[in-house]
Amino acid sequence: MRIAPLSERVVGERLGHAIHDRRGRVLLAAGVTLTPRYVSVLRRRGYLSVPLFDPLAPDAVPLDVVRAEVRQHATAAIRETLRQAVADGSVAPETLVQVVDQILDDLAVSPDLAYNVSCLRSLREYLFVHSVNVCVYALTVAEPLALERDQLRDLGVGALLHDIGKIYYLELVNKRGPLTPEEQAVIRRHTTDGYELLRRQAGIDLLSAHVAYQHHERLDGSGYPRARRGAQIHPWAQAAAVADVYDTITADRTYGKAIPPHEAMAEVWRQAEAGQLNRQLVRQLMLRVAAYPEGTILALESGEIGVVVGQGRQGGDRPRVRVLADARREPVAGGERIIDAREPETTVRRVLADYPARLRRQLGDALLA
Repeated sequence: MRIAPLSERVVGERLGHAIHDRRGRVLLAAGVTLTPRYVSVLRRRGYLSVPLFDPLAPDAVPLDVVRAEVRQHATAAIRETLRQAVADGSVAPETLVQVVDQILDDLAVSPDLAYNVSCLRSLREYLFVHSVNVCVYALTVAEPLALERDQLRDLGVGALLHDIGKIYYLELVNKRGPLTPEEQAVIRRHTTDGYELLRRQAGIDLLSAHVAYQHHERLDGSGYPRARRGAQIHPWAQAAAVADVYDTITADRTYGKAIPPHEAMAEVWRQAEAGQLNRQLVRQLMLRVAAYPEGTILALESGEIGVVVGQGRQGGDRPRVRVLADARREPVAGGERIIDAREPETTVRRVLADYPARLRRQLGDALLA
């Protein structure tokens, strides 16, 4: 399976997995052949990308560390929480605590395995899915902090609610295109407004509120709202900052397109090297999260072309790749390799958006032979 931009080019392709509506009902089932009408429906619902079945790597299924039912429960919980906060300014944490416990249980199942977090989302659902993803990433990168279960729970609640202050600026949140400098100044208030809302809520730990308050602070003092530096920024907020940056740049948004995970990893590391993000927490992200998700098509330094079919246990940048074509672009009986920087011929030269058309035809003919 691979993720492709939603355009007329996907007509005739088969869905790699089901797409659900906001209530968890199946909108389009896995295996459905996309028609112009289906593409139009998905566009109207705000989708910018779509999961496609890849007959050249039918076993390449991205592993989401959080079960689908837990993700749906979490998304529904944060949606309802934000709705209630808009209605009367209250936040009931009980359901959110339950959600975080479920996420923690799922994370504990495969603690050493690099994984993917679902990157398919509708623009209508962006804020909710982003909140869930930031929670998952924050809990993942927080491992070096050696937190107890109750502390992880409070961190997770804070990460789920890190953007709650945006309920006061939903028109700007949903605006198509980039914000003006004046609008950016307004929406930056969401950190302070979110903190003020959360600190008044019974059952919300004050440190959870600080995650919302400080997740845009940067270690070098370049962040907001108070330009805090270094140890002035709570470690939980530092974890949420790493999570927020990574999930934001890997997602399609109203004002920009997603960048691939391997490029996002490089950008997050650049910010760590510049002294903005916590290096230890960024390293944990790079260890645990797949830089090359299953279905990614790679050109290797050897000249061969392969597709990622799994993740190794040595880190998120060392996937298992099935070689499908040699350096002359001729189909081969694919053997599997582990990407390893110590072996130059196996390292990645570049990521290909799709198989070259000629090679796809050759490989398809070979499979049908």
